[in-house]
Amino acid sequence: MTLDEKVNPIGSFTDPEYAQVGMTETKAREKHDVATAIVYFDSTTRTIIDGRTAGFCKLIVDRVTYKILGCHVVGERAVEIAQIAAIAIAASMRVDELAHVPLSFPTYAGILGRVAASATRKLNLKLAWQAN
Repeated sequence: MTLDEKVNPIGSFTDPEYAQVGMTETKAREKHDVATAIVYFDSTTRTIIDGRTAGFCKLIVDRVTYKILGCHVVGERAVEIAQIAAIAIAASMRVDELAHVPLSFPTYAGILGRVAASATRKLNLKLAWQAN
């Protein structure tokens, strides 16, 4: 089994933590038309509750396929947030599909859902819940 280079999460448990998975924005722009979305930790419920509001989560998305190309996180639980993004990238999920994944509230994982929803809106994709 070979390692797919596009999904190789890395990070460190420093203070603040940092993590990334997938492409950087610069690398993604070399071959893709990209959209980015950022959510700052000072605007998210769980980080406010914990008093850990320094940081951000950034998604890089292909404007044509809507696939998630990369995720970069600095702040509390960055490695755990990037792990979830790694699953989405490995599954070739579209950003709007990730935005529709029901996540517990308030959690650090919810930060990824929030940035996915922001990118989904930026790309004018449907964000409303719908029955099958």
